[in-house]
Amino acid sequence: MNKNNKINLQFCLMLGLLMFSGFSFAESAITGLHFLHKDWELACDNTGVCRAAGYQAEDHEARPVSVLLQRAAGAKAPVSARVKIDAAHIPARRKPLQLAMLGRSYGTVALDPRSGEGRLSAVQAQALLKAVQSAQPVIWTADGAEWALSAAGASAVLLKMDDFQRRVDTPSALVRKGAKSSAGVLTMQPLPLVQIKNYQRGIAKRWNADAAPAQQLAARLKKSAAKEDCWALHEGNYLPEDQIAIYPLNRQNVLVEAPCWRAAYNYGYGYWVMDKALQQTRQFVTSSASSFSEGQIFAAQKGRGIADCGSQDEWAWNGSRFVKTYQAIQAQCKGFAGGAWEMPLLIARVQSAQ
Repeated sequence: MNKNNKINLQFCLMLGLLMFSGFSFAESAITGLHFLHKDWELACDNTGVCRAAGYQAEDHEARPVSVLLQRAAGAKAPVSARVKIDAAHIPARRKPLQLAMLGRSYGTVALDPRSGEGRLSAVQAQALLKAVQSAQPVIWTADGAEWALSAAGASAVLLKMDDFQRRVDTPSALVRKGAKSSAGVLTMQPLPLVQIKNYQRGIAKRWNADAAPAQQLAARLKKSAAKEDCWALHEGNYLPEDQIAIYPLNRQNVLVEAPCWRAAYNYGYGYWVMDKALQQTRQFVTSSASSFSEGQIFAAQKGRGIADCGSQDEWAWNGSRFVKTYQAIQAQCKGFAGGAWEMPLLIARVQSAQ
């Protein structure tokens, strides 16, 4: 297996592990969750908000369509619903979508002409919940075109949402309602605040990756990064344009950026917090990031070449270390460039300290 295929496989395996796992973050009291089943997926974040997304069936002839059901924690929290179609297929005359399900018409949904997104009414949302749990067709039509939402996987995903929000067997459950007290239903948690402190902007120092100073530094960096995560660094397998960059953080620390791996349409840089003398590694942050700016590290990895699914991660410098402030996964490759919806597992408010 060549390295490109190996990295792509590692990314797919990573998504597979995340799909059925919880996430535990030291900065959050609630563990985020991602779950995938058939044509539906679920992402619940550290504040207690859950987002369930459904798509068209796996049929290459089907037109891309997606529905997002969103619900905050709390016994009385309502369910909101939005629909999105591929912007390239928005009706030319900008007609609203006609919605039909449960053997009858449920009116129309107006679409934003730029995003292809529309909001369902409360009545439409409740009917849609009933339809997908009954495996009934949910069809949108406009200008002779049709978009069909798949119900496959919906019940499992909605039950997982209820379970995460501790609604199972309570009156507010979506799937398995009951008379159990709502006292134990998950409550909303405040959005964590991460302040970027003790950060000083400055000009980065850059060395060609094969230069002697870079090679000496690489020897130290390899001690904290496994070869399978950062093979370019371990093997010295660089492109001619590859560099190792050293960004100032403050008087005591710098951030080192080095190429770790590359694939057909993905690449990953490693980031290390080190002392200014470049002798001591104080934190190894990640081997799969994309860039650094203004005290934050950003990572965006594509699930496949057309970039209609993938993952995003962000970290912020809190004055002593980088902490994760955002994590999202779009696991369904369903024809929406960049993903149909934002599906976060971890969110935080990032603020620059004065």
